[in-house]
Amino acid sequence: MQSYKAKSLFSRFKLGFASQCSQTKGRIIVAAVIVLLCFIAGIIVCASTPDFYPADEYILDFSGVQSGFGAFFSRGFSITVILSVTFVFSLTVWTFPLAVLIIGFRGYLLGFNICVLCANFGLSGLLDAVLIVLPCQLCMLLCFVLYFAFITKACQNCKKFGSSGSGRGKMFLLFLLVLMLLNLVETLLLAIFSSKVILVI
Repeated sequence: MQSYKAKSLFSRFKLGFASQCSQTKGRIIVAAVIVLLCFIAGIIVCASTPDFYPADEYILDFSGVQSGFGAFFSRGFSITVILSVTFVFSLTVWTFPLAVLIIGFRGYLLGFNICVLCANFGLSGLLDAVLIVLPCQLCMLLCFVLYFAFITKACQNCKKFGSSGSGRGKMFLLFLLVLMLLNLVETLLLAIFSSKVILVI
């Protein structure tokens, strides 16, 4: 009986997610393109300044448990702030672009930091960037893009049809949970391999 309920809940979630993606595919595409361009811009800017070396305070050494916990909570705070600000900017159509730019800036930082890792730490930096940081952070960026698309649509529907904000609150908590799980996975992988990285805020 519990297995049937779990399957039914998963099916409803899958259908709802597919429906949201279908209704907001234009927003998803536009936001994804902007984030991609910002990511490429970060790489170009870093590559054009080959003598750039980050100060010690920007380098995280994951060889210790304390630094790993610090990075997790620092990124967790950043994630919460971005979700909250995106929600606020989604309340009106005039501030939609600001929400996209915030997510795009995170893409810029990712591109810049990936380039720094490869340039400053050689092969170890390249492996950390390609095998750990890039996959985890790209998944986070995808979540931010989907959240932007879904929450802006939900806010518009709320204005049009006068629906309650409980759905938007659940959406916020769901994406926060997924992003925190990704944050935890990235932190654990970096700690296991004792990586040195530039923190992506």
